[in-house]
Amino acid sequence: MKNKILFCICTKNRKLKLSKNLLSIRNLRDYPKYNIEVILVSNDKANYSDLLNRFKNNIKINFFRESFPGVVFPRNKILKILRKKKFDYAAFIDDDCVIDKNWLISMMNVIKKKKVDIVAGPQLSKSNNIFLKIMERNCKNGSRIKWASTNNVFFHSNIIRNNINFSIQLNKIGGEDQLFFSEIFKTGKSFLWNSYAPVYEFRDARRENFRWFFKRNIRYGTSSTIIYRILYGNFNGSFVVLIKLISDLIKFFINLSKAIISRKYFFSSLMYLIRIMGIFLGIFGYQEKEY
Repeated sequence: MKNKILFCICTKNRKLKLSKNLLSIRNLRDYPKYNIEVILVSNDKANYSDLLNRFKNNIKINFFRESFPGVVFPRNKILKILRKKKFDYAAFIDDDCVIDKNWLISMMNVIKKKKVDIVAGPQLSKSNNIFLKIMERNCKNGSRIKWASTNNVFFHSNIIRNNINFSIQLNKIGGEDQLFFSEIFKTGKSFLWNSYAPVYEFRDARRENFRWFFKRNIRYGTSSTIIYRILYGNFNGSFVVLIKLISDLIKFFINLSKAIISRKYFFSSLMYLIRIMGIFLGIFGYQEKEY
């Protein structure tokens, strides 16, 4: 019997990009070997009948709507759907990206051979903009990690057999996926980083500027204060926030010392400085909202 794999996608007003995303799923090299379905949750009022009709003979798409706005409610709706379905593996993928053709081959190889519960991979921008490139998460291939992002993660069905959901506290600011998978990690599930299973994010000119870079990193800093307090409680969480603050300060000085070599290091040092500012703002209750 073929393994059943569910691709989980939340979308909002990105029909053109979503169409390319779905096509990349259908074009995966090992697609015929598995029983593949898509769980698609729309967080807008757009008409998706044309898109659904376009793919009805190629991909089984289960379409749902979520009326409450933000990033958390659509993802929690997906969790609710997954908990009622029988499947072997699932993936969270962003709607504004395409998947490498060998993605599924690589993910299945890692999750089965390494016997891990969750495999995360990189999301690479199709733009060469320095702000976007600096923000890309870059881990050593095969390294053990403690959390994953919903932009590129593949997991065994057993990880959602619990009551853990995406936190409403992060609905407007983001970081809900880091918190969710960190809570999963605390239950004893194993994570691995797979550099050979990338997804590619489409260009978005609105993100290729310093204003976006500044606000995004402020948001990373402010959200971390919420994430660690939820994970570890107010007292222990505050201690972890302090460790995070010191870690980012060290990274700031390391990158600043190399700034003369390349502007990449200059902007990396600036990134950590902005995140430090965000942590301080978060400590005093400030939230940088995006969604």
